[in-house]
Amino acid sequence: MELKRKGLDHEVLANTCDSIEICDLGPNLVIYPEGTIYRNVQMKDIPKIIRSLQEGGEPVEHLILTPDSDDEVNRRKLFEEATVDDAIQTDDFMALVEKYGLDQEWVDEQARRGFIAHKERDGQPIVTVTSKARDRYGIPLAGETTE
Repeated sequence: MELKRKGLDHEVLANTCDSIEICDLGPNLVIYPEGTIYRNVQMKDIPKIIRSLQEGGEPVEHLILTPDSDDEVNRRKLFEEATVDDAIQTDDFMALVEKYGLDQEWVDEQARRGFIAHKERDGQPIVTVTSKARDRYGIPLAGETTE
């Protein structure tokens, strides 16, 4: 509705998509053709984002997600630490979750989306980081190197 009021409805298409795999940072908006990702967008942010879409508008920097954003860096570090071996004890994984300021809800969402898997090894609960998470964060398998 706001796009129409601002006269942008003929230039800007607002639609939904299946997933951009960052639901835990959401709600999210992707602006094309630039590919700018705004994360954790709240209703109060919409007018600022619309102004940014208007000619000469500045991006809403504090909402932009980049590989160097603190939240992305923290998630990458968590997954890197959790992949030193091929699996990590669940208690150790939860300690990493706490260290990086995340919570059980985040863990549940990562499992639901297939970024981690809860398993059991020798009667002990473990967490494995899946190839989906490794690919997203560029993390090699234990013993491999990236070039």
